[in-house]
Amino acid sequence: MLRSPASLNQGAGNHLIDRIRHDIQERLEQLLAEADKLRRVLAALDPRDRPAPTPPAAPAARPARPVQPRARSPKPASTRARTAPGATKTAVLGALADGSAKTAGEVAAATGLARGTVSTTLSKLAKSGEVLKADRGYRRPELSAGNGATPAAADTATTPDG
Repeated sequence: MLRSPASLNQGAGNHLIDRIRHDIQERLEQLLAEADKLRRVLAALDPRDRPAPTPPAAPAARPARPVQPRARSPKPASTRARTAPGATKTAVLGALADGSAKTAGEVAAATGLARGTVSTTLSKLAKSGEVLKADRGYRRPELSAGNGATPAAADTATTPDG
């Protein structure tokens, strides 16, 4: 018995749809496995942010179901790691060690710190007297004489008992 062209096209269409469904299901399983790997990597990188355990991947025999995105509270992305206590101050003072006045942007470029961080640190150091506000930027008071000697060292060098 011969089939009509319409029934042949319908059979080919069903076969094509079945193949597409199979390909989609296969790709979905690959993506779910990849997502699981990425979650494990994220958890290993930041142990404070461990996601809830995910159920094992669905077996291939199950029919495909739509994947619902999980609701998560947004967490701001941090591009920089937190520095050790005192490290920012040390780096800023080190950048000013040559005795010349520098702006926050120049100190930031020299240290690799964020400009805002450097600006805040310089303001705090100026209030405490550890740096002085210059015509343009900030400088260290003990190095302002241009010879690199600290005031205490200059005092002991000029005493006759020395």
